[in-house]
This record gives sequence, structure tokens and C-alpha cells, in this order.
Amino acid sequence: METALTCFFCSRIPAKAKLGAASEHFRCNASGHVSFSSIGSFCGNIAYTMSMCSLSPSFVTHRHRLRLIRSETKLRSNTKSRSGRRRSGFNKSGSSQSEAVSNPSENSVEGGSGIHQNGDPIGKRELGKSVMRWIRDSMRAMASDFASAELQGELEFSELKQRMGPGLTFIIQAQPYLNAVPMPLGLEVICFKACTHYPTLFDHFQRELRDVLQDLQTKSLIQDWRHTESWKLFKELANSAQHRAVARKITQPKAVHGVLGMDVEKVKAMQHRIDEFTNRMSELLRIERDAELEFTQEELDAVPKPDDASDSSKPIDFLVSHSQSQQELCDTICNLNAISTSTGLGGMHLVLFKVEGNHRLPPTTLSPGDMVCVRTCDSKGAITTSCMQGFVNSLGDDGYSITVALESRHGDPTFSKLFGKSVRIDRIQGLADTLTYERNCEALMLLRKNGLRKKNPSISVVATLFGDGEDVAWLEKNYLAEWAEENLDGILGSETVDDSQRRAIALGLNKKRPVLVIQGPPGTGKTGLLKQLIACAVQQGERILVTAPTNAAVDNMVEKLSSVGLNIVRVGNPARISKTVGSKSLGKIVNAKLASFREEYERKKSDLRKDLRHCLRDDSLAAGIRQLLKQLSRSLKKKEKHTINEVLSSAQVVLATNTGAADPLIRRLDTFDLVVIDEAGQAIEPACWIPILQGKRCILAGDQCQLAPVILSRKALEGGLGISLLERATTLHEGILTTRLTTQYRMNDAIASWASKEMYGGLLKSSETVFSHLLVDSPFVKRTWITQCPLLLLDTRMPYGSLSVGCEEHLDPAGTGSFYNEGEADIVLQHVFSLIYAEIVRKRYIYHTEGFHRQTINGTICPFFGHYP
Repeated sequence: METALTCFFCSRIPAKAKLGAASEHFRCNASGHVSFSSIGSFCGNIAYTMSMCSLSPSFVTHRHRLRLIRSETKLRSNTKSRSGRRRSGFNKSGSSQSEAVSNPSENSVEGGSGIHQNGDPIGKRELGKSVMRWIRDSMRAMASDFASAELQGELEFSELKQRMGPGLTFIIQAQPYLNAVPMPLGLEVICFKACTHYPTLFDHFQRELRDVLQDLQTKSLIQDWRHTESWKLFKELANSAQHRAVARKITQPKAVHGVLGMDVEKVKAMQHRIDEFTNRMSELLRIERDAELEFTQEELDAVPKPDDASDSSKPIDFLVSHSQSQQELCDTICNLNAISTSTGLGGMHLVLFKVEGNHRLPPTTLSPGDMVCVRTCDSKGAITTSCMQGFVNSLGDDGYSITVALESRHGDPTFSKLFGKSVRIDRIQGLADTLTYERNCEALMLLRKNGLRKKNPSISVVATLFGDGEDVAWLEKNYLAEWAEENLDGILGSETVDDSQRRAIALGLNKKRPVLVIQGPPGTGKTGLLKQLIACAVQQGERILVTAPTNAAVDNMVEKLSSVGLNIVRVGNPARISKTVGSKSLGKIVNAKLASFREEYERKKSDLRKDLRHCLRDDSLAAGIRQLLKQLSRSLKKKEKHTINEVLSSAQVVLATNTGAADPLIRRLDTFDLVVIDEAGQAIEPACWIPILQGKRCILAGDQCQLAPVILSRKALEGGLGISLLERATTLHEGILTTRLTTQYRMNDAIASWASKEMYGGLLKSSETVFSHLLVDSPFVKRTWITQCPLLLLDTRMPYGSLSVGCEEHLDPAGTGSFYNEGEADIVLQHVFSLIYAEIVRKRYIYHTEGFHRQTINGTICPFFGHYP
């Protein structure tokens, strides 16, 4: 006879099964549960695994069973919040989605292969404490019986093995013990689910059997519980192929990355590309570092060796002009006295030095930001202390003083020896920047380790820049190929922009776009565009990190953004920040907020030091005053730290150099919504990853056709270290990441056309305002051949290819890392002379920015043409 069967637990009719002696056990094809109830008849000749009728060892009335079936939906809704169904995979019908479906005809009581259930036991979140206690008590009784039977010799090993089988056999053996313990009231449905779940029963039985055997060993009834037959049998069962087949863990393959929405195999391939990239870049950075150190050593060898009497007690690894006879090289200032000291930001100590006898400082090329070595000398000029590293903070306007920031503390004995002694300051020349190298390597390590992790805020940026061409499909969700300008009019206000600028702003404001490359040829208004874009991004609630490879480029952005009225903070070495934007520096802002606190701090410190001088003979009082001084110093540091965090956290825009973005002050901040890297074409790629990994999306602005990164090692250059991230990104995904500014507003069209044809594929156009503009069109300019010539190309090579005499490049011996070319400088000088002869307005065209240092102008032009203020 055939009849429709419904699963007792999920109330489904999954299959038709033939009733009879050969079909004693049935299984739900949907859920994997092992008992069915007949719709037409409740008894028949079926020996229900769940003991559903009087033919089974335990009796449950049909009325009770019917009541359970009717109340199942209600109970399920009551237990939904704690059931963990979303975690364990139970669907609305109470069945496990993770359990595999098998054919009922394959079911076997002994083999158990027909019960294919998830190998993870159902936990407390799903079952609850009451049901867990019910299972634990039942399995405890079962384990006690097995251990006692072995201890009393009632069972042979073969009999025990026959009774202890995997899957359905084990479930059947457990039912009498489960039915012997009353089910928690109202939780019967959950109990029925658990008592047919083999992994759950097996897991509880394992723990209870272990505890029972250990108790027997404690009572000295057995010697070693691990060597008992029951435990050996259990371990044999747990390691059997049948057990693994029945209770193997069924996990859905992670076909898709949870955040990226990409196939896992593609993500693995992407990670492989990241690993290859970081390994290669790390090696190239090491090669470049070695080249820098080699250059440093060459410069060191070129410096005259110091006399034995001037040797420091502790050797230093810096290139320093030690000999006083070299003072005309402007590297060293001797015969200095420490006049006063004050505390700077970050615990730096600013020490004011003046020349002995109140003389003016000698001519020097030392400038703010230069690394220096400060040491004391005796009356004969011999060095008496080791090098104290610092940097020039400022030079006195009167020419009588120099202030150096030292990384030292009040308790440092070397620091205290500066006072009352003759001091010399040596510029550290040609020093390979260790900190920059370490930060670049750290960025590569973080990229490799965290780049594709789900918690990485910049994961979309990483995936975009390392994804394969075929992987760009997932980026369609980020609207890489789309842009909308309908909302720009309200955002830009009265600002006038051309079509290419409007497109760049629209793309840059799209929060769903992970990467944007803005290529800005000369004169296309890239910096002004970034100012507008950043202001608009702040209006839509984004916090922005703006970086550039050089301090000058960062200060230029600070100057532009200052006119917009944003809350901006410039982070970096105070000595390397331009005075024009000093008010926006972190140091200035924090010092202004701490002014009153510092005054109180200095007053209390002065009073305590006076008291200390009067109490030197009393050790206990002196120790107490010293402790108060330490507490006072700690309070200042704590207040300073709190103020710094407050200033940076409230800033709408934070600006720093690429490597400066690795400063712990910035790293401790919350993730930025947007990272903007200006002049990205001049930065090596590892340096760009320092700020990128701190934001959700990034904008790279620059021009790979202009200045490239400076690389000393030819091997590193050929290996690809000179390829900037901006240059690499423009070639990705068929250029979909890049937008180009196409209208220039700076030069005559003859100049722009040449540049457009040679470097920009003819796409660069000239604005009508400058299309035909010549120098001769400017007021008071004479009409000469040079003022009517829009473009003049001068070749310094001979017809046969060699350079003209004197036009070779040389590395700056001052250790700045720059190159100079005297021959080209002479040609420029002659050209400037021609312009001056044509009465070009000097202040406008020659000497109108701080970028032209007065010393350079006077030292180069003035000897030929007189002094120009």
C-alpha cells in the first residue's frame, strides 16, 4: 500500500514511501529528520525511531503528538529570537538548510549513511539551557550504564561495539535514556529536534563518558580512563569513516567574497598579485636604500677627516663637516652658547643658541627643517659629548640666534651639559632618511596583510587597483563608468568650471566610486579643482585626508583651502611648514589652545625649581620637589595629548605629506571618508599606500607626463620603483579610472599645442583667454623678437649628440639630493637678461613669490645685473 507521509518536524510531504516490514525507518528528504507520521493512519506497522507509538520502547499518546504538531508553529515563533536559526541554518519549517538530502532508499539502520546531518552540534543559543540540561542528564545516564557494564563485565567488547554504532544506531540506543528524563515543559518540539540530531547527541555523550570515566578513576575503580574498552571504542567510532560520513561538517562554499561580491578564486588571484607586488617593491626599496647609503658614504669620504682631538666619545653615523676650517662651507656653527629652552609640541625641546661675545652668526646655509647634530666642546675645541640629533626650528631675524629642536628630556644628562659650555652645530648632510624607508615598508606590509580583509576600510580601493581586467564587472555597482551633474549647480554655486572640470568634480563626489585618477596637464587648474572638490566633499559630510609627496605641495593646498573657510589642520615638522600657512599647523593651533595652561605650567615649574635650590641639602624635600616636577610634566603631556586629539578629530580636512600620514597622531584617528593625493605622479607607489589605507576611497591627482619620482638607483628605476601609482592606475581597466582636464589657462596655444601633441595625444586645448597671448601684449613690454616668440626650444646637445661643454648634471654636494647643471643655468641667465632688457615687469615675472629665495636671486642675477629688491 502507498500513502503520503509527512515529516513530524517540518510538516512536509517530501516523498511517497512504501509501508511494510522492509520500510521500518523513513527520512525527510527536505530536512534529514528520521521519523514520519502518516496522514491517513498514525500506527500501522511502523516502528518509529522517535518512539511515537506503543510498539516502541517508549509510549507517547497520539493525542499528545497531535497537540505537538498543532502547536509547532506557535512554539517556533516563540523560540525564533534565541533559536539561532539564522546562524545554524534552520528554515521556516524547522529543518536545517545545511543538512544534505539523501535518498530514503539508501537509509540503513546499521550503517547510518542515510542520516546526513551537519557535523556542528546544535548549541545553547539554539536549544536553550533547559534543553541542554535535559540532553546532558540523558547522556550522563547512558554513559554511566556503558561504563558500569564494562566495569562489571556484563558486556563483552564485541557486544559493546555492536550496540555502539554511528548515526541511526546511536540515536536508537539513546532514545530510552532521553525518554526517561522529562522534557522541559513547552519545549517539546525543540527537544524532538535535538534528540534526532546525531552530532549533538554524540558530542554530549563524549563529554559525559569522559567525566564518568574520570570519576571512576578518582575512586580508584579503574587505573587509566583513557585505556578503558568503552573509551577506546568511542575513539574508534569517532575516527571511523562511517562516523565522518554521517556527521561530516557541511559548509556552504564561500563562492563570493562577503564585501567585494567577487568570486573567491578571483580574490585569491588578486591576493597573489598583491603578494608579488609587495615583495618586489620591498626589494626595490631596499636597493634604493642601499644606493642612498652608498651615496652618503661617498659624501662622507669626500669630507676632510676630523682631527683626533675632535673625535666624539661616541661615533655617529651621519655625514658631518667636523673641521672648523670648513666653516666657510656653511655646514657648521661653532662657539655657541645655550641661552634658554622651552617645551615644544610632542615633547621636543626648543633650545635658543647665540654666538659667544654676542656676535652675529657666520654665513650659513642652515635653514629651518635641516637635520643637525649638537655637541659641546672644551676650550681647545675638542668634542666632549655625543651627538644630540635635532633639526633647525628657526633662525633669528636679527642674525644673532638660532633655535634647534632637540629630541631630549629634562632628565637627560647630555641635555643638561649644553648649558655653560661651548656648543657646535653641524648640519647632517646626505643622510638617508631611515624613517621614510621604514614607513614605506610598513605600508607594503599592511597592504599585503590587511588589503583584502573585510574590515579594511580601503578594501574597495585595493580591489580596484589590483583587480584583473575581467574583475571590473563588480565595479559596475560603484558606477565607475557613470557620472551625473544634475546636482552640481547647487553645490558649486557661482564657481565657473569647464566641462572636463565639471566631470572630474562629479566623479570625485561619487561616494560609491572607490578610485578616481585626475590627470591635470600644466595650466588646467588642477589645484583649484581640488580645492572645489574638497570643499564640496566636506559639504556632503566627508572627512578628508589630503597628502602630497613634498611639504611645498602640501603647503600650497593649505593655502588654497584656507580661503574656503574649512576647518583644516596641517600636520608635520613645524620647521618644514611655510610661514604663510603656519597658523593652520597642528603645533600653532595646539599651542594657542594651551597658551594659558603653559603659562601656569611654567610659573609652577619655576617656583618648584626655586624651592629645589633651597632644599638641596634636605634629600627628602628635594626628592618630593623632583616628584612634583615630574607630575607637572606629566600633566602637561596629558593635556597636550588630549588637545591634539581634540583638534585632529574635529578637523574637516587633515593635511600632511605622504609619509607624514604615517604619524601615529593621524593613524589613531577614525577612518577618513576620502583620501586626496596631490602631485601623485611625483611619489613612489609604496608612499601613496600610506594614506590610502586610512580612507574608504581615494583620488589621485597629478600628471605622469611631468616630474617623476626621484630614484637614485638605476637598478631600482629599471625594476619599476619609478612608476608612480598614478601612472599605473591610468592604464588599468581600459582607462575607466581616469578623467583628464583638457583645457589649459596658462600659455599661448603654440606652447600648449606642442605639449598636447608630444605628451597628451592632442587632447589638450587652450582657453580663448590665453590662446594667442604674447609677452609683447603685456603693458610696458618692448617689442623684440623674444617677446613676440611664444615658444623657444634650446638644445644643449651638439649636432653629433654629446652635451655641450659645462652642461653636464651634477649632484648637489650640500647633500640636498638635488641635481644642478651650470651650463643650463647660464642659458637661463642669458634668457632672463633678454627679458629684463625688454623691460618685463620684474616684480611680476621674476621675483613675486617666496619660492624664489632672496639669496638665490641676489647670488645669481645680481652679480650680472645689479641688485633687484
